[in-house]
Amino acid sequence: MELRKITASSPDKLILEEINTEAIPECERNSLDDLLDTGAEVSGIYEDGEPVGFMVLRRYKSILYLAYLAVRHDMRSKGIGSKALKQLVEDNADCRTAVEYEAPCSSCGSDLRSRRKGFYERCGFISTGWYTFYDETEFEIACAGLPFDIDEFNGFVAYLSSIVNDHIPQPYRK
Repeated sequence: MELRKITASSPDKLILEEINTEAIPECERNSLDDLLDTGAEVSGIYEDGEPVGFMVLRRYKSILYLAYLAVRHDMRSKGIGSKALKQLVEDNADCRTAVEYEAPCSSCGSDLRSRRKGFYERCGFISTGWYTFYDETEFEIACAGLPFDIDEFNGFVAYLSSIVNDHIPQPYRK
């Protein structure tokens, strides 16, 4: 498994855009070009030299925020996402690598949220005790690498609000 920086002119960008279309729900999806235009970093995930997924990242001070992780449908459940996340955290040991995932809840009727949380925990992410709420869904914030810093994360939220024309929710504790 290898991570490679993707730019607007990368030859594999079209393949990764197909994975984006397949893996990310339309209501949550942004084109890779739009993400790159707003300063996001895109890292292609390669297996045996072939693009099989990508991560979209945003940096702010020591925060490395994982906005998207997508793996091609026929390559899922093969450890590729786990290896990519572990490599990301290892390569950015001087960062607070943060992610938000749908918070598990007993009334949701699906254990997909618990499985997703378990996935991130197996990859070294620790729940911070902070949450966000948007699109009628509660999200839990987890962090790997350096310890989570809510003041810096709030700075990241303010920064993101200044470059993305979307509602950026404020973190809260339960």
